[in-house]
Amino acid sequence: MRFLKKIPPKAAVLLFFTLLIFLFSSLRVFNNYELIAYDLFFKLRPGVKASEDIVIIEISDDTIKNLGQWPLPRDFHASLIKVLSEFGAKAVVFDILFSEKTLYDNIFARAIEKGGNVYFPLAFYLGDKYNNPVRLPPESKTVLGGINENFKQYLQGFGHINVFIDEDGKIRRAPLFIENKNNFIPHLALRVACDSLGLDVKNIKFRKGEVVIDESLKLPVSSHTSFLVNYPGPWGDAFKHLSYFQILKAFNDYSKGKAGQLDLSQLKGKVCFVGLTATGTSDIKSIPLESAYPLLGLGASIYNSIVTKDFITKSPMFINTLINLGVFLVILFVSLKLSPLRSFFVSVASLLLYFFLSLAAFIFFRYWIDVFSPVFIIAATYTGSTLYKFVDEARKKEFMEKELDIARQIQKSFLPSEVQTPQGLHIDFFMQAAKFVGGDLYDFFVLDEKKIGIFIGDVSGKGVPASLIMAQTISIFRVFAPNSGDPAEVLTKLNNELCKEIQGRFVTAMYIVLDTETNILQASCAGHSPLIIFDKKKSEVTEFLPDSGFPLGIMAGFEYSCFEKELNKGDRIFLYTDGVTECRDKKGGEFGVKRVKDIILNNRGLSFRNLREIIKNNLFSFSKGLPQFDDTTFILAEIDS
Repeated sequence: MRFLKKIPPKAAVLLFFTLLIFLFSSLRVFNNYELIAYDLFFKLRPGVKASEDIVIIEISDDTIKNLGQWPLPRDFHASLIKVLSEFGAKAVVFDILFSEKTLYDNIFARAIEKGGNVYFPLAFYLGDKYNNPVRLPPESKTVLGGINENFKQYLQGFGHINVFIDEDGKIRRAPLFIENKNNFIPHLALRVACDSLGLDVKNIKFRKGEVVIDESLKLPVSSHTSFLVNYPGPWGDAFKHLSYFQILKAFNDYSKGKAGQLDLSQLKGKVCFVGLTATGTSDIKSIPLESAYPLLGLGASIYNSIVTKDFITKSPMFINTLINLGVFLVILFVSLKLSPLRSFFVSVASLLLYFFLSLAAFIFFRYWIDVFSPVFIIAATYTGSTLYKFVDEARKKEFMEKELDIARQIQKSFLPSEVQTPQGLHIDFFMQAAKFVGGDLYDFFVLDEKKIGIFIGDVSGKGVPASLIMAQTISIFRVFAPNSGDPAEVLTKLNNELCKEIQGRFVTAMYIVLDTETNILQASCAGHSPLIIFDKKKSEVTEFLPDSGFPLGIMAGFEYSCFEKELNKGDRIFLYTDGVTECRDKKGGEFGVKRVKDIILNNRGLSFRNLREIIKNNLFSFSKGLPQFDDTTFILAEIDS
């Protein structure tokens, strides 16, 4: 337990998901979905050319119609064996159980003996308990169908025709061997294939992942002797098909010296799989390629796979587990390193790449690896890591907002929240930062009972860096402002100090001093926007101080100039930062100086306090629906009438 406590939280989470993936892989949680992907690969795979030695002889609808109801009398089967033997068929493989005695057994038995190349099936009852294992209990019986003893001694060979039915009802696998009472019974198709290749099917070795026959034939298997059936194609396309009835009819025509519609010479050297394919029979099952497939084709597919050595190999569990873990770690790394959008495209690309690589492995190498699990892991890892980043960013943002809120409160403490004005002067102001903290600044300094200094500025840039320079500028200003009533002198000294302190940034500023006794305005400007003055007598709005010096912090030793202007009672002064005039609407248009002048002029009859609200409301209405572009600050001053 102490060891677990020492594990870092992130490492513990990574370890947890690693163990979870290992557990999911071991328990085959997504097995049903893997089977769907397997079927998709079969359908996407180009058709496989089957061995030309294989012929399917169908007891189809035309045979039942012409020869009678099923089961057919066995003298017909005897006739078929005679035809196939006479025309040189290599092997006759019946996919029909002959366990009961019937009227024509002797005739059938003599035909089997004379043919010498006939194979019969038998079927075991595996039951649900024995769906996958191939070792049957001693008391098991071949209740589904054995082989009549009248025939067994004459057969070339026999084998079981059992299959494994997956949970979705499809047949993808068959047991190569079934062990019953210490005897290993091969699949019928395997027995025929081994005889065709000259191998002793009794000489077998069971190894992990494969069955070796006669030291030369290696067959890949998964659990126990479960063999994946490599269907070469759909029922009608993969093999050559002949009608049971048409063969007998052609032979009858041939015996009478007539030219038959079917060339029986094509049977020479063929391995003939004979079985029931008529509509509505129970031997029609679902396979990866199609929902209705006669199991006669399953035996032919197994035979074809063995003689052509075209096997499908299922990747072992540990390989799939390693793939799942590898995919998880790669996508996790990518998702955590890249932005959500980039990691999304990388994850989608990885998903598609993996799908096509696994498809290529199936098509070209017949190697089946898990598809759904890695694809699910890619999607889940991207979603989980993105959610983690979202939560983490939200947490960081919340923490940062708290920190910035503190910074905003600190910044507010640097700026005056109210102003004491000399008698005969009214001052109001408004400031709103574009972010939590801003670079706009203002200050008021009462020089004596009749004079007040008004300072406004704008630091280049926004956010925390600008706010720090803003605080520095205000602090230095408050050092020089009490010692001089000359605005130019104050800006000159402030500039020299800021040149020492700030690098790569600057501050535009304006400092004015108002004397309420003489109504004289003194002003000095450092690259800031001009003053806007409303002249009550002339009822006009003008700009003052259009010429200005360099912004503060750029050139040390620069001497700023002071300008004077006489004001009258009722005149109004408007100081502002560029956040006012450069405020934008949805079309990108600017609020502009003219609009400010018009608002001041058009509302000249309103009270001083109302004018402040009108200017502010006009600004917000102009940029409605858009985030604030820049810090917004303005100061209004009015000489009492």
